[in-house]
Amino acid sequence: MTICLDQAMIQRFREDGFLCFDTGLSAPEIATLRATLSTLHTDNVGFKEGALFDAMGVDDGSAPARFPQILHPRSFAPQLIGSPFYRIARGIAEQILGKDVRFKADISLLKPAQIGGPTPWHQDEAFQDPAFDYQEISFWLALQPVDTSNGCMAYVPGSHKGPVLPHGFPGGDSRIHALECIDGFDPLDAVSCPLPAGGCVIHNGKTVHGAGPNASGGDRMAYVLIFDTVPVPAKTERHFPWRAHHKTARAQRELEWRRHGGILVHLWRQRTRVRITNIRTLLFDMRRALRAVRRVVSAG
Repeated sequence: MTICLDQAMIQRFREDGFLCFDTGLSAPEIATLRATLSTLHTDNVGFKEGALFDAMGVDDGSAPARFPQILHPRSFAPQLIGSPFYRIARGIAEQILGKDVRFKADISLLKPAQIGGPTPWHQDEAFQDPAFDYQEISFWLALQPVDTSNGCMAYVPGSHKGPVLPHGFPGGDSRIHALECIDGFDPLDAVSCPLPAGGCVIHNGKTVHGAGPNASGGDRMAYVLIFDTVPVPAKTERHFPWRAHHKTARAQRELEWRRHGGILVHLWRQRTRVRITNIRTLLFDMRRALRAVRRVVSAG
């Protein structure tokens, strides 16, 4: 299955920094994705290695998770990469970013019924290394209808054209994984994006976005695929001071897991991202792997 965006849609994405579209996925295909991801959450898959965590809590198990997420769920359910949604997303990413596009990551997002917390306003690039410039697109797939009652996405149009804005930690607690944009935008400018099941919204890595809580009687689930090109050295010097103070329980679990042999598992899982035909991408991924090993060694 392939979907091609017309030039008007691509131009709208470039202008606004986000775009909604219908994937055309069938009800059984959507149900299969939801069932696969639901099982991973129910079984607490990936918790010990830091892949499963509560993005809006201190993540110590003392309270129900308000926004559980799983990083790289394909590591635990490889069939996700063979899904029609993956093929659709990759095709569109190539349309927008070109043939050198690469698959970067996938994330499973769950907002539990009634207690699912809001997603703070933020820019995805705020989590990145400020020494590089990025071209990145996230594909946010609704696995049931979403609107303001259960936490649909909302975006500030055109915010991707400016810099990465100042970010902090929700409640001032650096143990929380989520970041919060604290200045430089007006949330009243945001546009909500309700979607049917199988609807998708894509956004740029600099687009300011967030979502409300899930006050409905059913869990809100979404599956995210992220594509990018190899980052390049930043044209201007930037500083993201919040990164130096971001000490989450998730990151600590991940580090401990890697120190006890998990680094080999991690590198093996990441092999599918390597594109030997593209030397620039290959060298970047090799350097990235070496940095991951050095972090483990230095922590030990």
